[in-house]
Parts: sequence; structure tokens; C-alpha cells
Amino acid sequence: MNSSNEPLTMNTGLEQDVFELLAENQAAYPLPMGLQARMRLKLLDQVHAEEAAIQPGFKTIRAHEGEWLEPLPGAKIKILHQEGNSDLLTYLARLAPGFEMPGHPHPYPEECLMLEGDLWLGDLKLGVGDYHFAEKGLYHGRLRTETGALVLLKGALPPI
Repeated sequence: MNSSNEPLTMNTGLEQDVFELLAENQAAYPLPMGLQARMRLKLLDQVHAEEAAIQPGFKTIRAHEGEWLEPLPGAKIKILHQEGNSDLLTYLARLAPGFEMPGHPHPYPEECLMLEGDLWLGDLKLGVGDYHFAEKGLYHGRLRTETGALVLLKGALPPI
């Protein structure tokens, strides 16, 4: 039992009665005050880093950050993430009204989420909130937008 008279439970792989017996017979080990304070601060720093998503392995790009590139007239991209040394990217594409480009194959699977505007892939029209997936190697028809578009994509950049 713990101080609130609730049974102790923990997924240790031990039977519950063995776990409780071991827990009841453990003596507290007093830690020096300086060590207690350092351990507490280190634990709180780790909790803060996890809550703030600022430790290694997290990456945040604010809306006003990052560089917009213009690989084609009327098409700007902002690369958000690259998978290692591969050509697999997560990126934003901002397409000007009337932008068009030829269809192309996909060297990787491609995911597309429409954030603003419209986008035609051949005869398929996508609007705000629509999601489109293309398997590796598939080809889609001419890409165009009437009103302009902001699209979140995960895949390789189309051949230019």
C-alpha cells in the first residue's frame, strides 16, 4: 500500500503480490540535499523540454520562418523536412493563379493536403481540406490551378 492506502501497481512483469511484498520491504535511502536538488532540476528540465518539444528529434518551423524558393515561374516551395540524404521531402507549395505544369511520375509515394485554393491533377479537382495519395511510380496528368493554391506535400519534387 502507498500513503493514500491505494494498492501499488506497476507493469514490472512480476506477480502483483510479489511486487507489493518487495515494495513494502524496501528501505528509503536518504540522498544528500545537493543531489536531490540536482536530480529534481534535471527531471524538471527534461519534462519541460518534452512539453515544449525542444529536445533533439523535434523540429519546428514557424509560419514566418524558412526560405521560399521559386523552382518554376508561379510556383514557390518551402522545404520543411528532408528524409536523410534522400529526395523525399515534406514541403509547402504555393502556386499562383493560372499555374500549370506537365504531368509527371512519382519516384516515391506522394501525399498532398490542400490548404488553400484549388488544384487539378488531370481531370481530378482538389479543394481545401482534400487529401490525395499517389503510389510510387504512378503518373498523373497535367497539374493546374485556377485560383492559386497552398499545398502541403510529402514526396519528391517534380522533375523540372
